[in-house]
Amino acid sequence: MPPQPISIPFVKAHGLGNDFLLIEESQLRGNDPWALAHSMCHRHTGIGADGLVVLGLSANADASYRIFNSDGSEAGLSGNGLRCAAAWMRRRDPGTQGHISLETRVGLRELFFLRMEGSAFVFRTEIGKPAFRAEDVPFLPSGDPGPPPIVDYPLDVAGRILPVTVLSMGNPQCITFWEDFSNREWLRLGAAMEIHLSFPDRANIGFVSVVDSGRIEARFWERGAGHTTASGTGSCACAVAAHLARGASRRLVVGLELGEMEVNWREDDLIELTGPAEITAEGTYSWAPVQSA
Repeated sequence: MPPQPISIPFVKAHGLGNDFLLIEESQLRGNDPWALAHSMCHRHTGIGADGLVVLGLSANADASYRIFNSDGSEAGLSGNGLRCAAAWMRRRDPGTQGHISLETRVGLRELFFLRMEGSAFVFRTEIGKPAFRAEDVPFLPSGDPGPPPIVDYPLDVAGRILPVTVLSMGNPQCITFWEDFSNREWLRLGAAMEIHLSFPDRANIGFVSVVDSGRIEARFWERGAGHTTASGTGSCACAVAAHLARGASRRLVVGLELGEMEVNWREDDLIELTGPAEITAEGTYSWAPVQSA
């Protein structure tokens, strides 16, 4: 007998176009979140999103947080996904204090509500400290990258040698500099870099152009999702790379395709990310889980 569809309440939200579906963990009813993410996030046969956020109970924070890419793979962290989750929690409970904590796969993350900008919730998020050792990314270079941080390493990809800065922001990040975003070759290169043999867990790819010491422009190709209009952890990684490789400020504005965010790499090494999250839709999704044999 084929499985009976179940109705799963959801909310859809985005951070500057990087969109997510959010559900309560209890709505899974014991089913596989990877399969649900792949189904719900499909742009044509599902609702469509870059990822699925699952919120549950936590003994250590206001909620537990898991995030799945649109291909069903699980990620450790998403800066935009964190803000979308916090926006949903605050909308459900307007009496929520200005501080929200989420327990992620890579540790607790703190968010601080700052203000409303129209229908958008603006939060400052403590994303965490960057990790620079190759084994922490993980990164398997073909040659000696030297001591960390790994800056301007020559990566052979798709017939080109690209200088890349490699680090972890709770997920693998590979950043390179790109001056002209109207040259769409960065999309082809991003797809090749995501699955490069040097990244055994694949990587999030950031392309960054330094405007001046206080501003950069960035574009993203994310593992498991492809081109996204914004990336929170990717913006942090781009800011780190711009500081290390090009001398940009530790506090700067990141210009994205649909807006901007602010990154502050504090002197204690912790990175803060400030940006908006907007809830755009809610409803129920009818899903027939595939039963294993």
